[in-house]
Amino acid sequence: MRIGFSVPKKKFKKAVLRNRYKRLLREGWRLQKVELYQVIPADIQLHIFLIYTGDSKQNFETIQLAVIKGIEQLKKQFSENG
Repeated sequence: MRIGFSVPKKKFKKAVLRNRYKRLLREGWRLQKVELYQVIPADIQLHIFLIYTGDSKQNFETIQLAVIKGIEQLKKQFSENG
């Protein structure tokens, strides 16, 4: 599995803010990725790219809930097809 993270420069001009949100996304992913690894078959390659599209500043809990929601959607997709 490969994962990428992006925060648009157009919405967040300062690199400090972009890096902070990428860091928060990575941490949210790190804490929740085990649940997705348990559902995905070993013979499947998965490439995921998370893009922060919010306009306002968010805290870690909000970002983590969004990551959890995305992982739940992926798990649901794999359980339906598997």
